[in-house]
Amino acid sequence: MQTRSLCHRSALRRWFASLIFLFLMLGGLCFARPKKDVIQFTNGDRITCEIIKLEKGYLYVKLEYADGTVAMDWSKIARVESPQSFVVADKEGKRYTGSLRSEAEGKSPEELEELKVHVTGTSTSQVIPAKEVVTIGRTDTSFWQNLHGGLDAGLNYSKQQSRTQYNFDSNTIFQRTKWSASTNYQSSFSGGGDISDLRNSLGLDVTRQLLSPRNFYSGLADFLQSEEQQLQLRTTFGGAVGRVFSYTNNSFITAYGGADWNRERYTSEATVGRTGDSAEAILGTQVNFFRFKTTNILANARVYPSLTDLGRVRFDLNTSVKLRVAKDLYWKFGYYLNFDSRPPENLPKTDYGSTSSLGWTF
Repeated sequence: MQTRSLCHRSALRRWFASLIFLFLMLGGLCFARPKKDVIQFTNGDRITCEIIKLEKGYLYVKLEYADGTVAMDWSKIARVESPQSFVVADKEGKRYTGSLRSEAEGKSPEELEELKVHVTGTSTSQVIPAKEVVTIGRTDTSFWQNLHGGLDAGLNYSKQQSRTQYNFDSNTIFQRTKWSASTNYQSSFSGGGDISDLRNSLGLDVTRQLLSPRNFYSGLADFLQSEEQQLQLRTTFGGAVGRVFSYTNNSFITAYGGADWNRERYTSEATVGRTGDSAEAILGTQVNFFRFKTTNILANARVYPSLTDLGRVRFDLNTSVKLRVAKDLYWKFGYYLNFDSRPPENLPKTDYGSTSSLGWTF
């Protein structure tokens, strides 16, 4: 048992170091547009900059004379102009692609009743009230410029039994006008003496809008390894359709339903009273509340009622609270829960844990 624990720790250190190096490399790939976008504020101030994105009520820009990205309160902006191409999403989930121009052109800030953003594309033109604009994103064709995400890690050590605990979490999303692909990897380890507990999970999702911008369909693949449940590997492939119920600068709430195929492989010590393959229904929701620079609360929950092993129900829950520390750094508190109403004989029904870590977004 001790030899296996040492091997696990050695392999995990190499894997952890490789992931850190990869994300640092990605974070260093910075592609700048010309700084010729124009922003005018309601008090009359005007700046020339490079617009990066609008997210959670703040417009992020880069300035010629400042280092890094600067956040501007979207409600204090009276005019925005850019010849570059952007994807603009409103609160209904509709997306428009084109350059930006305000309907405020030629008016003083005192004459403005409400900022309206004019999105002009190659074949379409749309005017959107600023209070209905939820996100603005660049439409760069480069893969790396459309890749966003974050990673966080935590480490604890106690002298008693030379006990070591660590957790690592990374998430990435690649988003285009009407579809997105995301990954989420979580790893945690706790060991000391002859006791070790390793847990790894990987989730992959591809989502695309349906005809209505609030509706979507998605494909998913999940992989889970848990020593606590003597689960060598659980593989889940499925699909779902869903709807976005809230899409604002303060919240994102969605729910979905579908079906999947679940394959499980336990350790040889576990007594398995079923084949390990089953069809399941999926009922899930994602709830995200956020406030600029302070708090980001996220909860993902899924229920899997079995269709071929009637009476069996699985439940997965992942929650987190992120508190901004400085610039792109944040402190994260997380909690996960896996429940199986009918596991193999003598195995626990639940696996749960909490984590705290320092993270970085890119």
